[in-house]
Amino acid sequence: MLADEQPWQIFWENRAAVVEALTHGHCDGILPAARGFFDHFAQFLDEHNMLLHLEDFPDKRQRRSIPAFFFCHSLLYKPLLQIERLNHLPGVLFRSPQVMRQLGFNARQIEAGFYENANQKPFDIEALCDFFATTTDEDYFAHQQGVLKQMVEEWPEVWAAGKWAMDSLIFSTAPGAHALAAGRYKVCVLALWRDEVLWPVLWRFGDEHASDHTLGQSLMTAAVEILGGRMKHLLVDRGFLDGEWIAGLYKRGVRVTIGLKENMEAFSDLLGLSRLPEVVWEEVEPPHNHAPVKPKREVTANTLESWESCQSPLSGCLIRDTYPAEVVYQARVTTAEQATATEIYQNSAERWDIEELFMTLTRYWHFDDLPPSRRGVALAQVHFGMLAFTLLQLFYHERPAHEAGVSPPRRLMPERELAIYAGPYFALLRPSELMEIIFDNLKAWQANEPQWRKALRMCEGSSP
Repeated sequence: MLADEQPWQIFWENRAAVVEALTHGHCDGILPAARGFFDHFAQFLDEHNMLLHLEDFPDKRQRRSIPAFFFCHSLLYKPLLQIERLNHLPGVLFRSPQVMRQLGFNARQIEAGFYENANQKPFDIEALCDFFATTTDEDYFAHQQGVLKQMVEEWPEVWAAGKWAMDSLIFSTAPGAHALAAGRYKVCVLALWRDEVLWPVLWRFGDEHASDHTLGQSLMTAAVEILGGRMKHLLVDRGFLDGEWIAGLYKRGVRVTIGLKENMEAFSDLLGLSRLPEVVWEEVEPPHNHAPVKPKREVTANTLESWESCQSPLSGCLIRDTYPAEVVYQARVTTAEQATATEIYQNSAERWDIEELFMTLTRYWHFDDLPPSRRGVALAQVHFGMLAFTLLQLFYHERPAHEAGVSPPRRLMPERELAIYAGPYFALLRPSELMEIIFDNLKAWQANEPQWRKALRMCEGSSP
């Protein structure tokens, strides 16, 4: 090996070398090679240059014998396979032919390691955790900005929808051995409303008690810079209230719809205007909650001029819930000169779709069921999980389900090809091809039976 040659460069698909080894009765492993969704999906990522951004993830190591993109790939596919724990990854991840070809790593190396008779293995959970343990909040934010730029370039038509939502999610890790404390962290997420689903597009991590307002402002600064005029309407909750910031977004072409707090002057003014005799209330559907008694819900709209720190046009919507024993008010505003009460109300209701997104990510993608992890490792699992979610939406957006193959399976299932390993190489052969080689060289296989029998059992995870 040359001095500047990286050790992973010799581990590639080499059909000729594997077939040559098989003719001499030599084989180091046979495992199923899955085809279907992951082959299509991995090829899709490659065609759209997304894999390049798994190679340029910030790498602070001095010794880089294992490439960063290998770790990034591993965490990208983890939630798609519904692998709940990191130490379950090696047994199921690398059985897709397309993934193996892209990475140059395979199941044989997971078992045998980078070097013959060496202990260093390409998929070592400790190595993966050590890599991400040193990463920072800024590393993930910078990385996703690069990914978003690539997404905008690759799919320019996707962003025309123009409607966005932003909110924060708390996620946690369990306590672990060696005095590893439990962790609670916050991620502020900017999501695009597209194809009736919210796609997380840009996010920023912080401590559990980090201000939504602070995280959101820096997030939006980066997003507007990347998206420009493609961002037309932002839906946020009251945690992001800042009149000057909202006015600044309006000047940059971003309309904002947000709720008001009861102690604000603008809220009081909307309440006062609603009592004028000419005001018309419009009844809307009552809220979908579990309260024993549903209120009568009505809305009305007015133009506002009383939010001094927000120097932009403002239309307000007052919501009135009438219960048997009380009347409760809520207020929403939007930075538009004219907007009807139902328009503002419906837009603000759509903001709740981000809560549905968070529920999906926590319940089905296990964002709030992370194993004991150091901070950087916990952030990595959420970071690549959200990236996987959005790339999956882009995949289905571009390739409808009937064209894209099946949905992500819980576990990769064997189909037509087998991954055959010999030395540092692998090849994908049909069972009939393998059997022909074996029977054409039966004496060599019989003579070498102890070697291949032991190798196959080790590769399968059985005792020799």
